[in-house]
Amino acid sequence: MKMMSGKMLGMACLVALSATLAGCGDSGTTSTATTSPAGAETQTAKPADSGKQVTLRFSWWGSDVRHKATLAAIDAYTKLNPNVKIEGEYQGYDGYQQKIMTQIAGGSAPDIMQLDYPWLSDLSAQGDIFVDLSKESAVDLTQFPKKILDEYDSVKGKLVSLPMGTNGFGTMINKAFFDKNGLDKNTQWTWEKLIEEGEKLNQKSKNQFLFAIEPGTTTGGLGEFVLNEYLYSKNGTYWVSNDPAIKASKEDIAQGLSVMKKLFDSGAAQPLGDAALFSGKMEQNPKWVNAEMGMTLDWSSTVGKYKAAAGDGKFAVGMPIFAKDGKAQAVKTKPSMIVSVNKKSANAQEAVKFVNWLLNSKDASLILLDTRSIPTSDSAKKALVEANKIDSDIAKMVDSALKNPASSPPTVQNNPEVADIIRDICEKVVYGNLTPDKGAEQLMQRVQDKFKDIK
Repeated sequence: MKMMSGKMLGMACLVALSATLAGCGDSGTTSTATTSPAGAETQTAKPADSGKQVTLRFSWWGSDVRHKATLAAIDAYTKLNPNVKIEGEYQGYDGYQQKIMTQIAGGSAPDIMQLDYPWLSDLSAQGDIFVDLSKESAVDLTQFPKKILDEYDSVKGKLVSLPMGTNGFGTMINKAFFDKNGLDKNTQWTWEKLIEEGEKLNQKSKNQFLFAIEPGTTTGGLGEFVLNEYLYSKNGTYWVSNDPAIKASKEDIAQGLSVMKKLFDSGAAQPLGDAALFSGKMEQNPKWVNAEMGMTLDWSSTVGKYKAAAGDGKFAVGMPIFAKDGKAQAVKTKPSMIVSVNKKSANAQEAVKFVNWLLNSKDASLILLDTRSIPTSDSAKKALVEANKIDSDIAKMVDSALKNPASSPPTVQNNPEVADIIRDICEKVVYGNLTPDKGAEQLMQRVQDKFKDIK
C-alpha cells in the first residue's frame, strides 16, 4: 500500500473535518441565514462599481508567511476594486492587543481589525465599537456555523466579528529531537509522563529539554496552556465559571501548581527565564531550531512557523497533554482569530465588503491558504480542499479537536487582569518564591477579589 502524500493526507483529514462539521449541523449548529446570502458573489470576486476613492486601514498580527499572504490578498482585491486602497498595519503578536485597545480608546482604531475572541468583552465594554455584521447584507453568514458565531463572535446579541479560521490545540513536535532520542511522535503524553521522561533526557544531556513554554498572557503560556489545561483534564470542568466564581478546590489548584513546578525543577522543561526570551515566537528559540527541545503547546494556526523553523521532515503535531487519570481528554478548539469592522469607520460599508471577500471568496482563500488555520467559511474551505491546498498537520490538529471538542471556556478565564494574576502566581511558584500550597491560596484570594470588580 502506498503512503499518502502530505497534501493527500490533508485532504483526507479535511473530508473527515467536513463530515464532523456536517454532524455539528445536524445537532443545531448549522450555518445561519440571518442575512441575505451573497450567493455566487462569495465564490468569485467581482470588480466594484466605480465609486469614490476610499482608503481603508486593516490591522493584523502574525508571522512573515501570514503577512505576505494577506498583502497579496489585499493586492488582488484592490486590483478588482480600483477605487479602494487598503493600508496594511501588521506586526508580531507582542503588544498587538495593547496597541488596538489604545487606538480604540483614542479614536484612531483601523477600519478593519483582526482580534482574538477573548478580547471582545473588554473591547465592547469601551462602547459601541463594532459594526453589527448580522445586519449587513453584504456578508454571507450562511458560510459560517451558527454555533461559532453565537459562542465566539457575538456580544449582547450583536454579531461583532466573524471567524477567520478554525483552530485546534495540541503539541508542536520537533521530530528531529524525538528521532535522536528514540521517542514516538504518536505518544499520548500526560504531564506526569512528560516530567518522568524529560528528566531522564535532561540528565543525559543538560542542553536538551523535552518541553518549553513561555510565561504567557491571555492566549498562551503557563496559565492558559499548563495550569488551565491540567485542571480541565483532571476535573472535566473549567476551574472558574462566568458567575464569576472559582469552581476548583484549593487542593486541586495546589496540585496543578506542584506539577508545574516539577516540570521545571526536573529539567523536563527549559528554564522559564530562558524560554521567556521567546514569548510569542518560540519557533525562534535556538533550542527548537537546533533540535534541543522536544515540544511545546500551541494552536494549529501557528503550525507554519514551527514547521519552517524545524526544517523539512523534522516536524509533527500531536494531541494536547493531559493529567494522569483525569476525567477529560477533550481538545480545545476556537476561532483562530476573528475580524471586526470599526463602527466609526468613514467607509464601513466598503470595509464590510472587503471582509466578506476576504473570508468567503475562492480567490482570497487560494491566496491566504491556511495562514490563519483552516478557514471557518464553508466556501473558503471547499476551495482549499478542491485545490488540495490544506497542510496535513493543520488538518490533523483541527480534525482531532472537532472529533472531541472541549466546551467553550468561560470568558473570565481570559480576562487580561485575571490572566495577569495567574501568570504572576505561576511564575512565583516556578521560581520558588511561593510553595504550591501558598500559591493556590494567593491565587484563589486574588482572583476572587478581582471577580468582585468584574461583577
